[in-house]
Amino acid sequence: MAKKDLSEVKARRYIAQVSYAYQKNADPDLTEEAFREKIIRLVKALCTHDDDKFYIIFHDKDIDQNGELKSLHAHIYFEFKNSRFYSSLFKTLEISRDKNLQVVKDKAKVCRYLTHRNEKDINEGKYQYEISEIISSKNNDYRLDICGKSKRADKRKSEQEEIDFCLEISYQISECGLLLNPAKEMLFEEFDRLNAQQLWNRYKKQFEINRQEYIDKEFIRMSKGNRNHIGLYLEGSGGTGKTTLARFLAEERDEHGQHAPSTNKTRLDLGSGYDGQRTIVINEFDASCGISYRELFQILEPDAVTQLSSRFKDAHIINDLTIMTNSDDFIEWADAWFPKKKEYHQLMRRIPFFVKLLTKNGKTIAELYHYKATKDQGDKCKEAYEKVKTYNLGKTLDEEHLRKQAKKLLSDIRSLHQKKIKKATTSKSSTDQSTKRSSNSFMRNEQ
Repeated sequence: MAKKDLSEVKARRYIAQVSYAYQKNADPDLTEEAFREKIIRLVKALCTHDDDKFYIIFHDKDIDQNGELKSLHAHIYFEFKNSRFYSSLFKTLEISRDKNLQVVKDKAKVCRYLTHRNEKDINEGKYQYEISEIISSKNNDYRLDICGKSKRADKRKSEQEEIDFCLEISYQISECGLLLNPAKEMLFEEFDRLNAQQLWNRYKKQFEINRQEYIDKEFIRMSKGNRNHIGLYLEGSGGTGKTTLARFLAEERDEHGQHAPSTNKTRLDLGSGYDGQRTIVINEFDASCGISYRELFQILEPDAVTQLSSRFKDAHIINDLTIMTNSDDFIEWADAWFPKKKEYHQLMRRIPFFVKLLTKNGKTIAELYHYKATKDQGDKCKEAYEKVKTYNLGKTLDEEHLRKQAKKLLSDIRSLHQKKIKKATTSKSSTDQSTKRSSNSFMRNEQ
Protein backbone atom coordinates (compact mmCIF):
# COMPACT_ATOMS: atom_id res chain seq x y z
CA MET A 1 0.00 0.00 0.00
CA ALA A 2 1.35 3.44 -0.93
CA LYS A 3 2.27 5.70 1.94
CA LYS A 4 -0.30 8.45 2.45
CA ASP A 5 0.90 11.91 1.47
CA LEU A 6 1.18 13.66 4.83
CA SER A 7 0.79 17.05 3.16
CA GLU A 8 -2.86 16.10 2.54
CA VAL A 9 -3.60 14.92 6.11
CA LYS A 10 -6.01 16.98 8.20
CA ALA A 11 -7.11 16.13 11.74
CA ARG A 12 -8.28 17.67 15.00
CA ARG A 13 -6.10 15.69 17.40
CA TYR A 14 -2.31 15.39 17.22
CA ILE A 15 0.54 14.29 19.47
CA ALA A 16 3.87 16.01 18.80
CA GLN A 17 7.42 15.60 20.08
CA VAL A 18 9.85 18.50 19.70
CA SER A 19 13.55 18.03 20.40
CA TYR A 20 15.71 20.67 22.07
CA ALA A 21 18.88 19.14 20.57
CA TYR A 22 17.44 19.36 17.03
CA GLN A 23 16.51 23.02 17.42
CA LYS A 24 19.82 23.86 19.10
CA ASN A 25 21.64 22.56 16.02
CA ALA A 26 19.84 25.24 14.02
CA ASP A 27 20.28 27.87 16.75
CA PRO A 28 23.46 27.26 18.83
CA ASP A 29 22.55 30.11 21.21
CA LEU A 30 19.22 28.51 22.18
CA THR A 31 19.10 27.73 25.92
CA GLU A 32 16.86 25.13 27.56
CA GLU A 33 14.86 27.88 29.25
CA ALA A 34 14.40 29.72 25.95
CA PHE A 35 13.36 26.43 24.30
CA ARG A 36 10.65 25.86 26.93
CA GLU A 37 9.36 29.42 26.53
CA LYS A 38 9.38 29.09 22.74
CA ILE A 39 7.34 25.87 22.77
CA ILE A 40 4.71 27.31 25.12
CA ARG A 41 4.46 30.45 23.00
CA LEU A 42 4.09 28.50 19.74
CA VAL A 43 1.45 26.14 21.14
CA LYS A 44 -0.66 28.98 22.51
CA ALA A 45 -0.37 30.80 19.18
CA LEU A 46 -1.61 27.70 17.34
CA CYS A 47 -4.64 27.35 19.63
CA THR A 48 -6.57 30.38 18.44
CA HIS A 49 -10.13 29.11 18.97
CA ASP A 50 -11.70 29.27 22.44
CA ASP A 51 -12.43 25.53 22.22
CA ASP A 52 -8.90 24.51 21.16
CA LYS A 53 -7.15 22.40 23.82
CA PHE A 54 -3.56 21.43 24.55
CA TYR A 55 -1.27 19.69 27.01
CA ILE A 56 2.48 20.35 27.15
CA ILE A 57 5.06 18.49 29.21
CA PHE A 58 8.85 18.71 29.07
CA HIS A 59 10.69 15.41 29.53
CA ASP A 60 14.13 15.93 31.03
CA LYS A 61 14.54 12.69 33.01
CA ASP A 62 14.12 10.02 30.31
CA ILE A 63 16.83 7.36 30.00
CA ASP A 64 17.87 5.76 26.71
CA GLN A 65 18.73 2.07 26.10
CA ASN A 66 22.36 2.69 27.08
CA GLY A 67 21.38 4.16 30.43
CA GLU A 68 22.23 7.68 29.30
CA LEU A 69 20.04 10.71 30.02
CA LYS A 70 18.07 11.71 26.94
CA SER A 71 18.11 15.26 25.65
CA LEU A 72 15.34 17.59 26.78
CA HIS A 73 12.24 17.29 24.61
CA ALA A 74 8.61 18.40 24.70
CA HIS A 75 5.51 16.28 24.22
CA ILE A 76 2.43 18.21 23.08
CA TYR A 77 -1.16 17.04 22.74
CA PHE A 78 -3.43 19.15 20.53
CA GLU A 79 -7.20 18.97 20.27
CA PHE A 80 -8.43 21.60 17.82
CA LYS A 81 -12.01 22.74 17.33
CA ASN A 82 -11.47 22.59 13.55
CA SER A 83 -9.22 20.26 11.58
CA ARG A 84 -5.65 21.42 10.89
CA PHE A 85 -3.23 20.39 8.18
CA TYR A 86 -0.45 18.05 9.34
CA SER A 87 2.07 19.97 7.24
CA SER A 88 1.21 23.27 8.93
CA LEU A 89 1.90 21.93 12.45
CA PHE A 90 5.02 20.11 11.29
CA LYS A 91 6.46 23.32 9.88
CA THR A 92 5.43 25.66 12.71
CA LEU A 93 6.79 23.43 15.49
CA GLU A 94 10.02 22.69 13.55
CA ILE A 95 9.59 18.95 14.04
CA SER A 96 12.56 16.81 13.00
CA ARG A 97 10.80 13.80 11.41
CA ASP A 98 7.36 12.42 10.54
CA LYS A 99 7.44 9.95 13.44
CA ASN A 100 7.39 12.87 15.89
CA LEU A 101 3.99 14.17 14.76
CA GLN A 102 1.08 11.74 14.64
CA VAL A 103 -2.69 11.87 14.43
CA VAL A 104 -4.28 10.73 17.70
CA LYS A 105 -6.66 7.77 17.60
CA ASP A 106 -6.84 6.94 21.32
CA LYS A 107 -6.94 10.12 23.41
CA ALA A 108 -6.73 8.44 26.83
CA LYS A 109 -3.70 6.34 25.84
CA VAL A 110 -1.85 9.35 24.45
CA CYS A 111 -2.63 11.50 27.49
CA ARG A 112 -1.36 8.76 29.84
CA TYR A 113 1.85 8.59 27.83
CA LEU A 114 2.57 12.25 28.57
CA THR A 115 3.38 11.35 32.20
CA HIS A 116 4.34 7.70 31.47
CA ARG A 117 1.20 6.26 33.07
CA ASN A 118 0.54 3.65 30.40
CA GLU A 119 0.90 0.02 31.48
CA LYS A 120 3.75 -0.49 29.01
CA ASP A 121 5.67 2.54 30.34
CA ILE A 122 5.19 1.42 33.94
CA ASN A 123 6.37 -2.14 33.17
CA GLU A 124 9.46 -0.75 31.43
CA GLY A 125 10.28 1.32 34.51
CA LYS A 126 10.08 4.68 32.78
CA TYR A 127 10.22 7.76 34.97
CA GLN A 128 6.72 8.91 35.91
CA TYR A 129 6.29 12.65 35.67
CA GLU A 130 4.03 14.51 38.08
CA ILE A 131 0.63 15.61 36.84
CA SER A 132 1.51 19.06 38.17
CA GLU A 133 4.21 19.25 35.45
CA ILE A 134 1.52 19.27 32.75
CA ILE A 135 0.95 22.69 31.20
CA SER A 136 -2.67 22.78 30.11
CA SER A 137 -5.18 25.00 28.37
CA LYS A 138 -7.89 26.26 30.72
CA ASN A 139 -10.62 24.10 29.17
CA ASN A 140 -8.85 20.76 29.83
CA ASP A 141 -8.96 18.25 32.70
CA TYR A 142 -5.97 15.93 32.52
CA ARG A 143 -7.18 13.59 35.27
CA LEU A 144 -10.42 12.92 33.43
CA ASP A 145 -8.62 12.41 30.13
CA ILE A 146 -6.13 9.82 31.45
CA CYS A 147 -9.05 7.87 32.95
CA GLY A 148 -10.71 7.74 29.54
CA LYS A 149 -13.72 9.63 30.83
CA SER A 150 -15.49 12.00 28.47
CA LYS A 151 -18.53 14.16 28.32
CA ARG A 152 -20.38 11.24 26.71
CA ALA A 153 -20.59 9.44 30.06
CA ASP A 154 -24.09 8.02 29.62
CA LYS A 155 -26.25 7.10 26.65
CA ARG A 156 -28.79 9.86 27.17
CA LYS A 157 -26.14 12.55 27.32
CA SER A 158 -24.31 10.93 24.41
CA GLU A 159 -27.34 11.20 22.14
CA GLN A 160 -27.76 14.89 22.96
CA GLU A 161 -24.08 15.55 22.36
CA GLU A 162 -24.28 13.78 19.00
CA ILE A 163 -27.14 16.07 18.01
CA ASP A 164 -25.29 19.17 19.24
CA PHE A 165 -22.10 18.16 17.43
CA CYS A 166 -23.94 17.56 14.14
CA LEU A 167 -25.79 20.87 14.50
CA GLU A 168 -22.43 22.60 14.95
CA ILE A 169 -21.16 20.93 11.76
CA SER A 170 -24.31 22.05 9.94
CA TYR A 171 -23.66 25.62 11.09
CA GLN A 172 -20.02 25.52 9.96
CA ILE A 173 -21.06 24.19 6.54
CA SER A 174 -23.88 26.69 6.03
CA GLU A 175 -22.23 29.81 7.48
CA CYS A 176 -18.46 29.23 7.33
CA GLY A 177 -18.09 27.22 4.12
CA LEU A 178 -16.89 23.91 5.61
CA LEU A 179 -16.66 21.25 2.89
CA LEU A 180 -18.29 17.83 3.24
CA ASN A 181 -15.10 15.73 3.40
CA PRO A 182 -13.63 17.71 6.34
CA ALA A 183 -17.07 17.52 8.00
CA LYS A 184 -16.99 13.74 7.71
CA GLU A 185 -13.46 13.66 9.14
CA MET A 186 -14.66 15.67 12.14
CA LEU A 187 -17.30 13.02 12.90
CA PHE A 188 -14.78 10.17 12.71
CA GLU A 189 -12.37 12.02 15.00
CA GLU A 190 -15.03 12.84 17.58
CA PHE A 191 -16.83 9.46 17.73
CA ASP A 192 -15.91 5.80 17.34
CA ARG A 193 -15.90 4.40 13.81
CA LEU A 194 -19.34 2.72 13.80
CA ASN A 195 -21.06 5.60 15.58
CA ALA A 196 -19.47 8.15 13.24
CA GLN A 197 -20.57 6.19 10.15
CA GLN A 198 -24.11 5.98 11.51
CA LEU A 199 -24.20 9.74 12.11
CA TRP A 200 -22.77 10.43 8.66
CA ASN A 201 -25.45 8.27 7.02
CA ARG A 202 -28.13 10.02 9.05
CA TYR A 203 -27.01 13.63 8.50
CA LYS A 204 -25.30 13.50 5.10
CA LYS A 205 -28.35 14.74 3.19
CA GLN A 206 -28.78 17.66 5.59
CA PHE A 207 -25.09 18.53 5.29
CA GLU A 208 -25.45 18.57 1.48
CA ILE A 209 -28.42 20.94 1.80
CA ASN A 210 -26.38 23.18 4.14
CA ARG A 211 -23.50 23.20 1.67
CA GLN A 212 -25.76 24.29 -1.17
CA GLU A 213 -27.23 27.02 1.06
CA TYR A 214 -23.72 28.40 1.60
CA ILE A 215 -22.91 28.31 -2.13
CA ASP A 216 -26.19 30.04 -3.03
CA LYS A 217 -25.62 32.80 -0.44
CA GLU A 218 -22.07 33.40 -1.65
CA PHE A 219 -23.24 33.42 -5.27
CA ILE A 220 -25.78 36.14 -4.49
CA ARG A 221 -23.18 38.17 -2.56
CA MET A 222 -20.61 37.89 -5.35
CA SER A 223 -23.22 38.73 -7.98
CA LYS A 224 -23.27 42.24 -6.54
CA GLY A 225 -19.66 42.82 -7.60
CA ASN A 226 -17.94 41.29 -4.57
CA ARG A 227 -16.09 38.39 -6.21
CA ASN A 228 -12.61 39.95 -6.26
CA HIS A 229 -11.24 37.11 -8.41
CA ILE A 230 -7.59 36.57 -9.37
CA GLY A 231 -6.44 34.57 -12.40
CA LEU A 232 -2.92 33.10 -12.23
CA TYR A 233 -1.06 31.31 -15.03
CA LEU A 234 1.93 29.04 -14.28
CA GLU A 235 4.20 28.19 -17.19
CA GLY A 236 7.10 25.77 -17.16
CA SER A 237 8.49 22.73 -18.91
CA GLY A 238 8.11 19.23 -17.47
CA GLY A 239 9.94 18.65 -14.20
CA THR A 240 10.00 22.29 -13.08
CA GLY A 241 7.34 21.63 -10.44
CA LYS A 242 4.49 23.79 -11.76
CA THR A 243 1.79 21.24 -10.84
CA THR A 244 3.15 20.85 -7.31
CA LEU A 245 3.53 24.62 -6.92
CA ALA A 246 -0.09 25.07 -8.06
CA ARG A 247 -1.25 22.58 -5.43
CA PHE A 248 0.72 24.28 -2.65
CA LEU A 249 -0.62 27.70 -3.66
CA ALA A 250 -4.15 26.30 -3.53
CA GLU A 251 -3.59 24.77 -0.09
CA GLU A 252 -2.13 28.01 1.19
CA ARG A 253 -5.18 29.89 -0.11
CA ASP A 254 -7.84 27.49 1.17
CA GLU A 255 -7.39 24.81 3.81
CA HIS A 256 -10.77 23.32 2.83
CA GLY A 257 -9.37 22.06 -0.48
CA GLN A 258 -9.39 22.82 -4.19
CA HIS A 259 -11.37 21.88 -7.27
CA ALA A 260 -9.23 20.28 -9.96
CA PRO A 261 -11.40 19.39 -12.98
CA SER A 262 -10.12 16.85 -15.48
CA THR A 263 -8.72 18.22 -18.74
CA ASN A 264 -8.41 14.82 -20.43
CA LYS A 265 -11.76 15.06 -22.20
CA THR A 266 -12.72 16.84 -25.42
CA ARG A 267 -14.47 19.58 -23.45
CA LEU A 268 -13.55 20.89 -20.03
CA ASP A 269 -16.46 20.32 -17.62
CA LEU A 270 -15.56 22.83 -14.93
CA GLY A 271 -18.82 22.40 -13.05
CA SER A 272 -18.58 18.61 -12.64
CA GLY A 273 -17.68 17.81 -9.05
CA TYR A 274 -17.50 21.47 -8.07
CA ASP A 275 -18.61 21.98 -4.46
CA GLY A 276 -18.01 25.66 -3.85
CA GLN A 277 -14.24 25.49 -3.41
CA ARG A 278 -12.53 28.89 -3.28
CA THR A 279 -9.66 27.72 -5.47
CA ILE A 280 -9.81 26.03 -8.87
CA VAL A 281 -6.66 24.49 -10.36
CA ILE A 282 -6.75 23.53 -14.06
CA ASN A 283 -3.61 21.65 -15.06
CA GLU A 284 -2.42 21.57 -18.69
CA PHE A 285 -5.18 24.02 -19.63
CA ASP A 286 -5.26 25.60 -23.11
CA ALA A 287 -7.54 26.63 -25.98
CA SER A 288 -7.99 23.01 -27.11
CA CYS A 289 -10.15 22.22 -24.06
CA GLY A 290 -13.38 22.83 -25.99
CA ILE A 291 -14.56 26.12 -24.48
CA SER A 292 -14.56 29.49 -26.24
CA TYR A 293 -12.65 32.55 -25.13
CA ARG A 294 -15.99 34.16 -24.23
CA GLU A 295 -16.66 31.31 -21.79
CA LEU A 296 -13.14 31.72 -20.46
CA PHE A 297 -13.84 35.42 -19.86
CA GLN A 298 -16.92 34.46 -17.83
CA ILE A 299 -14.99 32.00 -15.68
CA LEU A 300 -12.23 34.52 -14.94
CA GLU A 301 -14.35 37.68 -14.58
CA PRO A 302 -12.85 39.63 -11.62
CA ASP A 303 -16.07 41.12 -10.25
CA ALA A 304 -18.92 38.86 -11.33
CA VAL A 305 -19.75 35.18 -10.82
CA THR A 306 -21.24 32.81 -13.35
CA GLN A 307 -23.43 29.74 -13.49
CA LEU A 308 -21.93 26.96 -15.59
CA SER A 309 -23.78 24.09 -17.22
CA SER A 310 -22.45 20.66 -16.32
CA ARG A 311 -23.24 17.11 -17.40
CA PHE A 312 -24.96 16.51 -14.08
CA LYS A 313 -26.24 19.87 -12.84
CA ASP A 314 -25.71 23.59 -13.24
CA ALA A 315 -23.03 24.88 -10.89
CA HIS A 316 -22.65 28.24 -9.19
CA ILE A 317 -18.93 29.04 -9.43
CA ILE A 318 -17.88 31.11 -6.39
CA ASN A 319 -14.10 30.73 -6.44
CA ASP A 320 -11.84 33.77 -6.08
CA LEU A 321 -8.61 32.17 -7.34
CA THR A 322 -8.12 30.21 -10.57
CA ILE A 323 -4.69 28.70 -11.20
CA MET A 324 -3.92 27.47 -14.73
CA THR A 325 -0.80 25.51 -15.64
CA ASN A 326 0.75 24.79 -19.04
CA SER A 327 4.15 24.35 -20.63
CA ASP A 328 3.46 27.05 -23.27
CA ASP A 329 4.81 30.58 -23.05
CA PHE A 330 2.04 32.76 -21.62
CA ILE A 331 1.77 35.13 -24.61
CA GLU A 332 1.65 32.19 -27.05
CA TRP A 333 -0.96 30.56 -24.82
CA ALA A 334 -3.03 33.77 -24.86
CA ASP A 335 -2.75 34.08 -28.67
CA ALA A 336 -4.20 30.60 -29.17
CA TRP A 337 -7.53 31.60 -27.61
CA PHE A 338 -8.45 34.15 -30.28
CA PRO A 339 -9.52 32.94 -33.76
CA LYS A 340 -9.54 36.45 -35.26
CA LYS A 341 -9.70 39.63 -33.18
CA LYS A 342 -7.13 39.57 -30.41
CA GLU A 343 -8.82 40.82 -27.23
CA TYR A 344 -5.62 40.87 -25.22
CA HIS A 345 -6.67 43.42 -22.63
CA GLN A 346 -9.91 41.59 -21.82
CA LEU A 347 -7.98 38.36 -21.22
CA MET A 348 -5.03 39.88 -19.43
CA ARG A 349 -6.99 41.99 -16.98
CA ARG A 350 -8.59 38.67 -15.97
CA ILE A 351 -5.19 37.00 -15.61
CA PRO A 352 -3.20 39.82 -13.98
CA PHE A 353 -0.42 37.48 -12.85
CA PHE A 354 1.68 34.80 -14.47
CA VAL A 355 4.64 32.86 -13.12
CA LYS A 356 7.44 31.59 -15.32
CA LEU A 357 9.35 28.55 -13.98
CA LEU A 358 12.91 28.25 -15.27
CA THR A 359 15.88 26.00 -14.58
CA LYS A 360 19.23 27.78 -14.30
CA ASN A 361 22.47 26.11 -13.17
CA GLY A 362 20.51 23.15 -11.87
CA LYS A 363 18.21 25.35 -9.78
CA THR A 364 14.54 26.09 -10.42
CA ILE A 365 13.47 29.70 -10.12
CA ALA A 366 10.03 31.30 -10.38
CA GLU A 367 9.58 34.74 -11.92
CA LEU A 368 6.38 36.62 -11.03
CA TYR A 369 4.91 39.01 -13.64
CA HIS A 370 2.12 41.54 -13.03
CA TYR A 371 -0.15 43.15 -15.65
CA LYS A 372 0.06 46.95 -15.35
CA ALA A 373 -2.22 48.21 -18.16
CA THR A 374 -5.49 49.83 -17.10
CA LYS A 375 -6.98 50.26 -20.58
CA ASP A 376 -6.95 48.51 -23.94
CA GLN A 377 -3.70 49.17 -25.82
CA GLY A 378 -4.13 46.55 -28.54
CA ASP A 379 -1.03 44.43 -29.18
CA LYS A 380 0.95 46.57 -26.73
CA CYS A 381 -0.95 44.85 -23.90
CA LYS A 382 1.40 41.89 -24.40
CA GLU A 383 4.24 44.15 -23.24
CA ALA A 384 2.36 45.43 -20.19
CA TYR A 385 3.49 42.62 -17.87
CA GLU A 386 6.22 43.73 -15.48
CA LYS A 387 8.54 41.31 -13.67
CA VAL A 388 7.99 41.85 -9.97
CA LYS A 389 10.09 39.32 -8.13
CA THR A 390 12.14 36.13 -8.47
CA TYR A 391 11.83 33.16 -6.10
CA ASN A 392 14.46 30.45 -5.64
CA LEU A 393 12.72 27.06 -5.57
CA GLY A 394 15.97 25.16 -5.06
CA LYS A 395 17.73 22.27 -6.78
CA THR A 396 15.62 19.32 -5.66
CA LEU A 397 12.26 21.07 -5.21
CA ASP A 398 12.31 20.24 -1.50
CA GLU A 399 8.67 20.13 -0.38
CA GLU A 400 9.06 22.20 2.78
CA HIS A 401 11.09 24.86 0.96
CA LEU A 402 8.61 24.89 -1.92
CA ARG A 403 5.73 25.43 0.51
CA LYS A 404 7.54 28.42 2.02
CA GLN A 405 8.10 29.91 -1.43
CA ALA A 406 4.45 29.28 -2.35
CA LYS A 407 3.38 31.14 0.77
CA LYS A 408 5.63 34.11 -0.12
CA LEU A 409 4.43 34.09 -3.72
CA LEU A 410 0.75 34.09 -2.77
CA SER A 411 1.34 36.81 -0.19
CA ASP A 412 3.02 39.01 -2.82
CA ILE A 413 0.19 38.40 -5.30
CA ARG A 414 -2.42 39.34 -2.70
CA SER A 415 -0.51 42.48 -1.75
CA LEU A 416 -0.16 43.63 -5.37
CA HIS A 417 -3.81 42.84 -6.06
CA GLN A 418 -5.03 44.79 -3.02
CA LYS A 419 -2.89 47.80 -3.98
CA LYS A 420 -4.39 47.75 -7.47
CA ILE A 421 -7.94 47.58 -6.06
CA LYS A 422 -7.22 50.39 -3.61
CA LYS A 423 -5.76 52.55 -6.37
CA ALA A 424 -8.78 51.90 -8.62
CA THR A 425 -11.19 52.68 -5.77
CA THR A 426 -9.36 55.93 -4.94
CA SER A 427 -9.37 56.94 -8.60
CA LYS A 428 -13.11 56.24 -8.91
CA SER A 429 -13.81 58.20 -5.73
CA SER A 430 -11.82 61.18 -7.05
CA THR A 431 -13.71 61.03 -10.36
CA ASP A 432 -17.06 60.90 -8.55
CA GLN A 433 -16.09 63.91 -6.40
CA SER A 434 -14.96 65.84 -9.49
CA THR A 435 -18.23 65.03 -11.26
CA LYS A 436 -20.20 66.14 -8.20
CA ARG A 437 -18.30 69.45 -8.02
CA SER A 438 -18.88 70.07 -11.74
CA SER A 439 -22.57 69.33 -11.29
CA ASN A 440 -22.83 71.73 -8.33
CA SER A 441 -21.01 74.43 -10.31
CA PHE A 442 -23.38 73.92 -13.23
CA MET A 443 -26.40 74.24 -10.91
CA ARG A 444 -25.05 77.49 -9.42
CA ASN A 445 -24.50 78.95 -12.91
CA GLU A 446 -28.04 78.00 -13.92
CA GLN A 447 -29.39 79.79 -10.87
